[in-house]
Amino acid sequence: MKLCPNCFSSGTMRKGACVVCGFSQHTQREERALPAGVILHRRYVLGRVLGVGGFGITYVAYDQKEHGRLAVKEYFPAEWAMRASQGNQIIPNSRSQKDVYRRGKEVFINEAEVLRKLRKVPSIVDVRDLFKENGTAYMVMELLEGSTLSGYMKAQQIRMMPWEQADRIIRDAGMALEQVHAMKLLHRDIGPDNIMMDKDGTVHLIDFGATRIYAMDSQKSMSVLLKPGFTPIEQYSRKGEQGPWTDVYALAATYYYLVTGKKPPEAPDRISGVQLMSLSQCVPGIPEDISRAVEHALCFKWQQRTRDVKGFLKEMGLLQIPVSDMVVRGRWRRYPFGDDRVLTIGRTAERSRVVLDDSQVSGLHCKIVYDPSAGDFLVENYSGNCTFTSRGTLERGQKAFLKKGEWIYIQTAKERYIFYMEVE
Repeated sequence: MKLCPNCFSSGTMRKGACVVCGFSQHTQREERALPAGVILHRRYVLGRVLGVGGFGITYVAYDQKEHGRLAVKEYFPAEWAMRASQGNQIIPNSRSQKDVYRRGKEVFINEAEVLRKLRKVPSIVDVRDLFKENGTAYMVMELLEGSTLSGYMKAQQIRMMPWEQADRIIRDAGMALEQVHAMKLLHRDIGPDNIMMDKDGTVHLIDFGATRIYAMDSQKSMSVLLKPGFTPIEQYSRKGEQGPWTDVYALAATYYYLVTGKKPPEAPDRISGVQLMSLSQCVPGIPEDISRAVEHALCFKWQQRTRDVKGFLKEMGLLQIPVSDMVVRGRWRRYPFGDDRVLTIGRTAERSRVVLDDSQVSGLHCKIVYDPSAGDFLVENYSGNCTFTSRGTLERGQKAFLKKGEWIYIQTAKERYIFYMEVE
């Protein structure tokens, strides 16, 4: 292959290694994988293997149409199928495996369709294309370069991570999962193998093959999918009452594993009397409220468990909700920021979340953006009339960073509107 199987630079391979990215062709190759250079769908040039799982192989690929690198996942269940001796076709191992191979392919296609619905959700991989070829199916995704939490801990040679680091990971994964639930979807396979950190440290939820649509009043059975230690008891039965609390259990179990290096006891063992040790017993110095929140989220019975991800993150102290308290003539009113952590103030409802019926207030007078990582409120003035802040006066286009407890006000001939920055 004239192109590098990793970066796809042309003519850069010297003695089996790429002089641009350092990729070496001497690395061991997966025997079942398609060879580098194969073109799928008359568009995607396959390169090196990114990963191999029980149900598929993922490759780095080059998109000849858009001229960029992507990831291509091939449905290839090792237990049920094999590569034909001639060509690239994948065929069931036997006639008896034909139906199970076909059903597995339907699940694979369902995963791609679910991910397409979630394209605008941050921290979830973006699916670009889906097609059938070689007797199987292929999913084309954005290329995420990094490792799963399991892979990260193995590479770092650590058995457990500091709880402060785990806090950030679980918060980011939980915020993405909350948006999945808002679309009436359950992931049902959360664990350290299905949460990934890219090279920039951004957290991503991956592997949506087990995802299902749910309804709170649904009587439909769901397939049994088990990840011992991370799966709650209701998921062991096709008729179990599954909902957001099911994913909450798995998310809390993942946190437990990250900070202790041990999985929680398997759900059936808990029926037999095996006790769950609290984090306060296992992790010296961990805050008691975090220990209680995890214990609540890992309640054996779903009826007693934390009901949703937002509740779990709040109990953990990881969900900071920015609000602004407005005071006019001694009267107070609280305005929560939007889900994007933005609060807009102005005269027109089309442009502003907080509407002030005052002719001297501009349609969009100012915007406040909350950054939870820094604890800052960024205030930007859009009006020819000033926005006054505890850090100084803002002219049109000027910005200021405020902290919790600081204030802004808008002054007109009619009124002074004061806004205090707060976090719930």
